Amino acid sequence: MVTLPRVATLAHGRTALVAAVLLLIVGIALAEPSPSSAAATTSATCSPHATKGRGFVGVTAQDILLGNSTFRQCSLNALARAHVGVLREVFYWAGIETAPGEYQFGPQDDYVADAARRKMSVLPVLLWAPDFRSTAPGSGRRHGFYPPRNPRDMGAFAAVLAKRYGPNGSFWQANPQLPYYPITSWQIWNEPNLPVYWADGPNPAAYAALLRGAADGLHSVDPQAEIVTAGLPYSADRRTMSPEKFLKGMYAAGGRGAFTTLAVHPYSDTVKRMVVALARMRRVMVRNGDAGVPIWVTEVGWATSGPRSVFTVNRKRQAQLIAQTARVLSHQRRRLRLRGFVIYNVRDSKPTAGDHDFWAFHAGLFDLKGRAKPAVKSLRSAARHL
Repeated sequence: MVTLPRVATLAHGRTALVAAVLLLIVGIALAEPSPSSAAATTSATCSPHATKGRGFVGVTAQDILLGNSTFRQCSLNALARAHVGVLREVFYWAGIETAPGEYQFGPQDDYVADAARRKMSVLPVLLWAPDFRSTAPGSGRRHGFYPPRNPRDMGAFAAVLAKRYGPNGSFWQANPQLPYYPITSWQIWNEPNLPVYWADGPNPAAYAALLRGAADGLHSVDPQAEIVTAGLPYSADRRTMSPEKFLKGMYAAGGRGAFTTLAVHPYSDTVKRMVVALARMRRVMVRNGDAGVPIWVTEVGWATSGPRSVFTVNRKRQAQLIAQTARVLSHQRRRLRLRGFVIYNVRDSKPTAGDHDFWAFHAGLFDLKGRAKPAVKSLRSAARHL
């Protein structure tokens, strides 16, 4: 789930999505220091605090790019103290490659630098092909994200990122004062079994081709790069393809070997049902010869307000569920071969005028004013030894 683009897509279609995200990207570029200076800048009120997390616990932290500097620095420190070792963030392809072969890295440079100062790893989600590389038609576009025309284009884009942020990348060479935390894991796309993220309708074979194209590009730069599939969620939307069926389709299309880690978004009302969902996915993997491939829960969470849903609870219950998730998934780590889990999301947000409100806007660990919810404290306690 990617909150702002997803809602804009459902409510207004791709035109509003493009305009909204580009405005956000441009706004960030204008507001933040240049990449060279950003790597040396920190908030005076919240000096970086290094995490002791070992990488099993992560948070989807999109709002850190959009929030003000004080919230950004202080919330990162709070996450570090809660033993969060991974920050998951969308690297919007269309916002980075603004014209063929022309790239703008300012926000990503800032983000990677702030994570490195806290000894956190970054898991980028590569999403949203620019129009000049997209399968989107010139008119009559459906609501949602369109994949690139050529999977090799995704591979070429991913290779550019790996050359910058991967091992021995140009970003690290230009910023030797930073702790060295190169990006070694890359998540390719988001939730392609949902129509909103694959506008022509879920297509496991086409996604497998995109995954392989990205893997080829990344491995040309970093042969050891971890290729993480897009997270596959369960959904009541009848247009959605179930994660099991989608994964089977990927295998049928020759997808085995194109990824090193399978990502799942097992949103559930209880942690027990979450584990059941993960076990079902593990069975599909075993039957297709991938018993040794780990599963990474790259999104899971619960809202504390907003419209009623099975994922909406009160703040106390959110804290309990997140602590229980940490304990149970740690206990199930060996049986299900779990790589880790990532909480969605760092901060509450609110829909813009005309957007459809839904639970994901309210699933933050911090509220709209930037105040920590009880879940931050419960995560810190539960994740202490993970």
